[in-house]
Amino acid sequence: MAVELYKLDGRMLHGQVLSTFGRILNPDEFIVVNEKVAKDDSERVVLEIAVPADADFDCVSPKTYAKIFKENDYFGTKTFVVFRYLEDCLAAIKAGAEVKKLTVGGMYSRGREGEVKEEIALFVADSDRALFRELEALGVELEY
Repeated sequence: MAVELYKLDGRMLHGQVLSTFGRILNPDEFIVVNEKVAKDDSERVVLEIAVPADADFDCVSPKTYAKIFKENDYFGTKTFVVFRYLEDCLAAIKAGAEVKKLTVGGMYSRGREGEVKEEIALFVADSDRALFRELEALGVELEY
């Protein structure tokens, strides 16, 4: 198994992600990491519908993802992991997962204090800046 890409995207799995990264990487497994979505059956079903029929899909909490990572318990040989929020990525790392590079995609407005629109799909709050610094300190290469 190899994780082909770690991506941060608030919309998780959507047309642009699947048609670009999905087509280029051709993963046979998609994992979405977010505590709330992992517990919401209706949201999970919508995400699963977006995944190509020949690929596996799971939506897990950051702690569960860390367990999958540590045990190398993937279903596919090429896995695409999507974190919904920076907090999900950091929580997974603190629980034992290793993320060497994170592609930052859609960080959408959540109406947080100090939030600034940096790019079309990049809204960054002061708390995000702190999380970016913490991820970098942990050795995560960040790209946008």
